[in-house]
Amino acid sequence: MKNWNTSEILRLMQECGRIAMHYYDNPPLEIKADKSVVTAADKEIEKYLSEVFDRPEDGVYLIGEETVNTRSREYVGNALKGTAWIVDPIDGTAPYSVHFPAWGISIALMVNGVITEGAVFLPPQNECLMTDGDNVLHCNDVAGSAELVPFEFKKHSLSVDGCISISQLGAKYGRFTMPNQVFAWSGCVASFYSVFTGRILAYVASVKIWDIAASLALLKRSGMVGMSTDGRELTCSVCDGLFDLDFDGKHCWKLKGMAVVAPSREAVDYVINNSEISDNKK
Repeated sequence: MKNWNTSEILRLMQECGRIAMHYYDNPPLEIKADKSVVTAADKEIEKYLSEVFDRPEDGVYLIGEETVNTRSREYVGNALKGTAWIVDPIDGTAPYSVHFPAWGISIALMVNGVITEGAVFLPPQNECLMTDGDNVLHCNDVAGSAELVPFEFKKHSLSVDGCISISQLGAKYGRFTMPNQVFAWSGCVASFYSVFTGRILAYVASVKIWDIAASLALLKRSGMVGMSTDGRELTCSVCDGLFDLDFDGKHCWKLKGMAVVAPSREAVDYVINNSEISDNKK
């Protein structure tokens, strides 16, 4: 599959969601070398998406969380220069593994190193967002009617009642002094979705490209603001220095600095100015 087609992406999300929910009550799991969790659902979904997206003979490549380390340097280089799909089969595997509904599935299309389209699906909520050119579509019944309609982003006001989601590194090494409630969901898709729907004020996270790729495509169309803590705007360009692409290094594919996403630059600055956020070189 080379081109973005919303109907086909929705169909793929339906099947990925079916696989995820099949294992959800008691997913077989393993601990990876980096001490993170991987489940049978992660592996089966990525295998399924690989069969659709991994077509190097046609100039189409796959960057997936569970398989990227098996790819050759040449394969990855071609992916960054050509057409590639970036997938996270289960974003938020830790909450998924304990049946906490802060997880989702992420699919993005990258062309010449720039993320052009993206879709996220939250199976527990049965809701999906996906780009369609300059627009964003929403489905609130993916497993049922699967009707896509225009989506309206909602911005939480900058106020003390706005909750802030942080990632594990923020929870373990950061310090947050604002009066707002702070919690660690460990889910990039769920956190972005909650910012986009106005349910929370901000999201602070250390992420890798597959965690955030689809959400960056949505962010571009949202009118909201994303910054890294080293002062860079979060854009859809993968090769402009936002991500660590040292393939021999420990932190390859990580965003440099922590990401802060909120409805406005004022809200981003509020979070940064009331935080001591450790950098992500852990």
